[in-house]
Amino acid sequence: MAMRQTKMRAVRIQRASDAVESMPYSADNPAPPSALHLENEVPIPQLEQPGEILIRVHAATVTRDELTWPETYQSDRLSLGHDFAGEVVSVFDNNILDNGQMLRIGDYVYGMTAATGKGSTWAEFAVVSANEVARKPANLDWASSATVPMSALTAWQALYVHAGVTEPDPTFRPITNHEANSSISKKISPLVKLLVTGASGAVGSYLVQLGALSRLHVTTASSSKARNAGFLRSLGGDQVVEYEDLLDKRNEYDIIIDTVGGQYLESCWRLVKDEGCLITVDSSSLGFVEKHTTLLLAGGKEKVKALDFIVEPSNVQLKKIATLAELGLLKGFVAQAFPFNKACEAYEMASKRQTREGKIVLLMQVS
Repeated sequence: MAMRQTKMRAVRIQRASDAVESMPYSADNPAPPSALHLENEVPIPQLEQPGEILIRVHAATVTRDELTWPETYQSDRLSLGHDFAGEVVSVFDNNILDNGQMLRIGDYVYGMTAATGKGSTWAEFAVVSANEVARKPANLDWASSATVPMSALTAWQALYVHAGVTEPDPTFRPITNHEANSSISKKISPLVKLLVTGASGAVGSYLVQLGALSRLHVTTASSSKARNAGFLRSLGGDQVVEYEDLLDKRNEYDIIIDTVGGQYLESCWRLVKDEGCLITVDSSSLGFVEKHTTLLLAGGKEKVKALDFIVEPSNVQLKKIATLAELGLLKGFVAQAFPFNKACEAYEMASKRQTREGKIVLLMQVS
């Protein structure tokens, strides 16, 4: 399909001043939100190799701390954005399959670009690979669809790839409160205890939902039980606690997935069982195992499977997540939507720790 349009709008990081006293922006010297500018004459990216797809982006999410990520500064584009929901505009070839069917021009899709990929989604158009995209959940609008990929993929890979939990069967359902309190529940009650820190956050909310679908006993930890209890129980959390409630616990959980880092991650060594699994998805905690071992925080926990990881795109997993969403078993939450020209304000809002449930979304005006 030939496109007459050759230019697009995109949010870019305005480079630091070339003055001698100014350091170039980098992960060590991150750009401030005020450096985010909407440019109107950016060339639309071109398809260059088999498997590539050009997407007209309808919505993209704003990820807290993305201005501190090293990959943000690894290309000349200095562009942000990985989550997206949009429409297929062009494909390089006709062999791109999704669920056994070819992706075609006009298909509605969602996805996440790789950390080192070429697609930056804070733009009206983005080039993505076949593994980074799948048909979006039919029951979710653009904004809600865009909130799903990165957070849900991170939770999915933490639970099912790294922790080794069995993937949920879409025909199953979580155990209801009535069943949990009944005598027959002993036959179906979960044996594996999962603790999620930062449970009301973007990734945490999917960990809670997926944990419930997998029939784990899910303990949700957050900074305020009063503020978050209703939301966390609605996601399937079995127990809602504040971090202070965990101070007297020892060897309590089979699996701990941390989304917060810092002192809360340090305390997880005490909470995880001796042969349990401890995972963090906090981007500032990469390499924590070696650091904590050096600090003697992991003493006596040599058999714990402890790791961090960076989420990767997966068409297969995106399709499974979309199926669960279409069945009403997974929900995406929009905290607030901003127009494209308010990217700076959107990023500042996303960076606030007390942002209400859900993700911040940028909406592109489709021309």
